[in-house]
Amino acid sequence: MENRLNFRAWLIAACGTLLLHGAVASARADTLDDIKKKGEMVVGMEAAYVPYEFFKDGKIVGYDCDIAEKIAAKIGVKVSFIDTDWNGIIPALYAHKFDVIMSGMTMTAERAKRVSFSMPYGDASVMVFLRANDDSIKTAADLSGKTIGTQLGSAPAVVAQKLDAKFKAEGKPGLVDIKLYEHFPEAYLDLANHRTDAVLNSLSTLQVVMKEQPGKFRMIGGVQDIKAYFGLAFRKDDERLTKIANDVLGEMKANGELGKLQEKWFGATMDSPNEIPAVLP
Repeated sequence: MENRLNFRAWLIAACGTLLLHGAVASARADTLDDIKKKGEMVVGMEAAYVPYEFFKDGKIVGYDCDIAEKIAAKIGVKVSFIDTDWNGIIPALYAHKFDVIMSGMTMTAERAKRVSFSMPYGDASVMVFLRANDDSIKTAADLSGKTIGTQLGSAPAVVAQKLDAKFKAEGKPGLVDIKLYEHFPEAYLDLANHRTDAVLNSLSTLQVVMKEQPGKFRMIGGVQDIKAYFGLAFRKDDERLTKIANDVLGEMKANGELGKLQEKWFGATMDSPNEIPAVLP
């Protein structure tokens, strides 16, 4: 009799737990359904990363914005952009301040623990940005004993830390300083004014800076062993929204639309795989 009572109590408790979990699951809003319901996809970005996203005539424009328009059109909604602080952009995503991060985010192993990435859609290889008339730095090895600038919380900042550790492990002087900036344009300004020796940033972005300021800067590689790419970032449970983004990116790669956008914003096309690389920086 006691065993029957214990089994009955267990069964009631188990059913209650299942009902509670079901209620929680049904109460949790699916992002894609929420986007369709409100008729808008909200995109989070730091609008100071030319040409991915930046302000022009009071409006946020750029490569990411054009891609966001395509994804929103696929869903059948409008799109809006929120300018947010880069250093807190992933916490803001999970605070539901926006639906997706589209902000030239480098796909890294550390970030992949916190977000789900789309397929790659741009080249994020880190390069060394230098003054054109500075011939003291010919290779990445010459950065030993130098001061580097980059953005706070960025993938190039991690590359700078690894480079410093590498120099020290080889018995060489490490970096004198890694100056961290809120926005990359501030880093370029300090480089031009001889307050730093180099800046680390992505190849695609630096190409645009060089085009806009001809003869002022040059760049070299050699600071990264693994190829890096940009991806859109979603909350871990937003599988349906991630799939739609991948479908759109795949279509744009196949029909040449993505290449045309790259020509528009970067002046050249970029190759990227349709799958997330097995090994991330």
